[in-house]
Amino acid sequence: MRRYQVAIGLERFLRNLATGYLAVVVPLYLKSLTGSALMAGVAVTVAGLISLGSSILYAALGDVVGHARGLAVSETAFAAALLVLGATKNPWAIAIALGLSGLGMLGPGATRGSFVPLIMALVRRNARGALERTRDLGAINFLSTAGGIVGSLLAGLLNLREALALFIGSVSAAALLVLLWLGRGETVRRINPLAGVAKRANTVWVYSLSQLLAGVGVGLSNSLLSLWMNVYLGVGKAAIGVIFALGNLAFSTASLFAHAFVRRLGMVKASAASRFASGALLAALPLAPNGAIFVVMYMLYNAMVGIGGTARSSFISGAAAEGSEATTPAVASISMRIAATPSAAAAGYLIDVGPPLLMPIAAAFIIAAGYVFLKLREEEGA
Repeated sequence: MRRYQVAIGLERFLRNLATGYLAVVVPLYLKSLTGSALMAGVAVTVAGLISLGSSILYAALGDVVGHARGLAVSETAFAAALLVLGATKNPWAIAIALGLSGLGMLGPGATRGSFVPLIMALVRRNARGALERTRDLGAINFLSTAGGIVGSLLAGLLNLREALALFIGSVSAAALLVLLWLGRGETVRRINPLAGVAKRANTVWVYSLSQLLAGVGVGLSNSLLSLWMNVYLGVGKAAIGVIFALGNLAFSTASLFAHAFVRRLGMVKASAASRFASGALLAALPLAPNGAIFVVMYMLYNAMVGIGGTARSSFISGAAAEGSEATTPAVASISMRIAATPSAAAAGYLIDVGPPLLMPIAAAFIIAAGYVFLKLREEEGA
């Protein structure tokens, strides 16, 4: 593994100790503060809408001052959000803080490393070509998701106050690590990051349309997943943490092999095929006859997401114009996040009135997103 991969992987491992824990605990915590799954979903929606702007801001800042430096800034903002989480029980103050940190969406997806525009830009800078970029992203995913696995398991062992003391330190260390290891040689560029996005307008448009549909599915299925498991399966924090950990293990392991699927199918077809497979598995989750089969199906679903997510990250990273290496993926993610954030509130409503309906509805949008992705041309992500 190359030096820069180790640096980013360790940085995300330290951050994801916190995000893995929060993905399990915060939806349940917000429900206890607001009194309903619907209002917990609204709080997550507020966080997601705010994070939409903050994430683009950090990406554009990174394109100008350096991608590692921009990543260090975003991690510092996350550490500050954890301080707020420990200082108040006001759910809306918590939502605002999480949004400003860039952590808008919860669920296991928050613990996966290659979807962050600043990381995509760092990988593009250090990797040559689509296959190497996909392979490097997969390795980073493997390391960073391991932090999410440990964090989700800690949900059954640590209360929120104990955990926050640990995580504020780990996230601060992550910011310092990436700044010292990768940021010292970076220079300020006199560029307009948004101008580079316009050069790839057609690619960004089609990619964004696919992500818009996927965002509805992700928001429904992922944002309040711990709460859905609590209500539908009747399991508590410790069991949910174990299920999340197993799903993340499947995701990160599959990420390591994403480059093999890209070599065989190309990035576009590999990404679309993963959407079709993950959608089918997601729709079938409520039909699992027992807990063991549910966990196996959930792991297979996450494996498909790991392959497709790594391939899509590689695609949009390669498609970005010079000078907007982080801003282009950030802008291309707007549609997903705009769709996913209100879907968190819709997920809360469905959890309250009809939990079995949630996953099949989410799956339909994810499968539709795979079909739209096929409209992209392979060479655009080279």
